[in-house]
Formats: sequence, C-alpha cells, structure tokens
Amino acid sequence: MLTPLDIQKKEFRHSLRGYNSEEVDSFLDRVTQDYEILNKENLDLKERLDQAEQNMARYREIEEVLKKTMILAQKNADELRQNTEKESQLTLDRARIEAEQLNREAEQEAVAIIEKAERQAAAMISEAEEKVSQIIEEHSRLERQAQVFRMQFRALLEAQARFLDSEEESQIKEVRLDALDESTEDGDNVLASA
Repeated sequence: MLTPLDIQKKEFRHSLRGYNSEEVDSFLDRVTQDYEILNKENLDLKERLDQAEQNMARYREIEEVLKKTMILAQKNADELRQNTEKESQLTLDRARIEAEQLNREAEQEAVAIIEKAERQAAAMISEAEEKVSQIIEEHSRLERQAQVFRMQFRALLEAQARFLDSEEESQIKEVRLDALDESTEDGDNVLASA
C-alpha cells in the first residue's frame, strides 16, 4: 500500500513530450494531501473499528454473561418454585397429619368423656335404683309394722272392749247383787220390822 511519503518521493522521468512538471507536482501535492487525509481517516476508522470490535466483544461477553445470568435466574426461579411447591405440599401434608391427629385425639377424648359420663350415669342410676329399692323395702317394712300395729291395736281394742264388756257385766252383776242385797236387806228389815 502506498504511503503519502511514497507519493511525495516518486519522481517521474522526463521525456520530450511529457507532462508539465509543475502541474504534475502541484497535482501530486494535492493527491499527497488528500491521501494523507484519507490515510488518517482510514487509521482513525481502523481505530474506531478496533474500538467498536472491542466494545462488541465486551458487549458479547456481557450478553453471554446476561444470558447465563438469565438462564441461572430462570433455573433458580424454577428451583425456587419447585422448592416452594414441595415446601407448601409438605406444609399441607403436615397440617393434614396434624388435623387428623387432632381429630383422632378429639374423638378419643370425646369417647373417653362419653364413657366417663356413661359410667357416672350408670353409677347414678345404680345408686338411685338402690335408694329406690331401700325406700321400697323401708316402705314395705313400715307397711308391715303398720299392719302389725293395726292388728295389735285392734287386738288391744278388742281386749279392752271385752274387758269393758266383762267389767260392765261385773258391774251389772254387782249392781244386781247390790240391788238384791238391798232388797234382801229391805226384805229382812221389813221382816224384822214386822
């Protein structure tokens, strides 16, 4: 590739019918200047292109890191979701087991309470039946005693009535005897006075 220096140092041979050397030199100076400008622009563009390529490489690295980060984030999100689902399932299972355990305990406690209440009720019923039985026995005993008392009282009344009857008869006999005695005495007195 030609450099601006190559163009400047280039010398042409003179020929008889050649170009005007001043015009050629002037034109070559302009070409050299333009070539220098183009060369500088080209170098500048190459630097910018290198910079752009470096930036592009850096951006590609960043893009690759971002892709990996996104993949990792997605993987972490999936794992987190799966872990959360597993944890929630475990929590639900634990809650279900605890609820079943509480339910069993409540049922056992209810059965125990019912059995205790049934035992207490049976004991109370048995006690009440025993008291009723005692009351019935006491009532029967009192009725028997009342019947015995009535019979004894009736016998006593009958004995008293017999006694009164016999006493009355005795008194009547005595009154008769007394009356007879008096009449005999009166008769004796009448006889004695006569």
